[in-house]
Amino acid sequence: MRKTLQDQDRLCDVDAALNDIKTRRPALTDIATAYALILHARTAVAAALPDTSILGGAAATGAQAQGAPLLAPLFATLSKPDPELLKRFLAAARIMLPATAQAFPNMAPELAKIAVLLDKPGQGRDQGADLAAQLLSAIGPDAEHATPPQTVEDIAARLGLSAPALHMCATETFLAVLGHESELLGELVDQDTWRRGYCPVCGGGPDMGILKEGHGEDSEFLVSKAGQLWLHCGQCGTLWRFPRLRCVACGCEDPKRTDLLIAEGDPRSEIERAHLCQDCKSYLLTVNLVDRVDKVNLEMLPMGLLHLDVLAQERGFGPLAPSPWNTLS
Repeated sequence: MRKTLQDQDRLCDVDAALNDIKTRRPALTDIATAYALILHARTAVAAALPDTSILGGAAATGAQAQGAPLLAPLFATLSKPDPELLKRFLAAARIMLPATAQAFPNMAPELAKIAVLLDKPGQGRDQGADLAAQLLSAIGPDAEHATPPQTVEDIAARLGLSAPALHMCATETFLAVLGHESELLGELVDQDTWRRGYCPVCGGGPDMGILKEGHGEDSEFLVSKAGQLWLHCGQCGTLWRFPRLRCVACGCEDPKRTDLLIAEGDPRSEIERAHLCQDCKSYLLTVNLVDRVDKVNLEMLPMGLLHLDVLAQERGFGPLAPSPWNTLS
C-alpha cells in the first residue's frame, strides 16, 4: 500500500511521528502514545504471520469492477471462520493483547484473562479456537446469521468480562490481521478504475485523506492542479485515489453543500483541515502533503488531527470510519 506514494523519503517511522505530536500537541500525548503501542504491535504481527495472503492465490480481482473489495470472500466466512483465519487470529492475539493492555492499563486485568482463554489448546468451549471463532463471528457483517447468533456483549456476559475489553481484543486483533493482508494485496488494487468511498481491499471507510503530487492523470483527481486526493483506510491502511470534489460518504458534488473546517489560530490550518458534507453530515480529515515539507507517518497522521475530530463532532458531523480512537462523544 505504501508503494502507491511517491517520494518514500517523505515518510517517517511511528516513534518520530509520535515525538512530533508530543511537541506540537501535548494534550494528545496519552492517546497518541497508546496508538503508537498498537501500531508497533501490528508491525510485529505482520512479521509473525505467513507472507502469503489468507486467500492464497484466489484474490478475486475481477470482482472489483462490481464494487467488491478483495477481502470480501474473507468477510463472508466470518460467521464460520476458516481454520487458517483462526490460526492467524490466535497468533496475532498473542502479540496484540499485551500491547493493548499496555496502551489501556485500566483494561489490563481483563485483557490478561482473555489472553489466557485464547491461548488454551484444544476445542474447549469459550477458549482457544472456539472463543476466537465466536469473536470473529460476533464482529463480522453477518453476525445475526451465525449459529447461534450472539453479540460480543453476550459472550462477555457468559465469561464474566466487560464487553468493551472483549470488543477491543477482537477488533484490534482482527485489524492487525487485516493490516497484514493489505500489505500483501494492496498492489492488486486497480487504482485506475476504483472510484468508491470504501477500501478496495477490506471495505473499510477512510479515516483521512491526503493530497499528494499529481502527474498529469485524469483531472477528476486533481486539486487546484496541485495534487490528488488519496483516501487512507481506517481498518487496514490501504491507500486509494478518489475524485476530490465528491463527498466520500454520499457522493454529493455540490460545492454549496460542503464546507471546510479549520482550527482557528493553528499554524497548520492551511494543510490540515476537515471537509464537511451538509447532506450526509459526515466529515473527512485531510492533510496536504504537496505543501508539507516535514516527514509524516500515514498511520499516525490521524492522531495528530484529533483536534479537528473534536471540532467536527461538536458541530454534529460524524467520522467516515468511527473507531474508539476518534469517537469522542
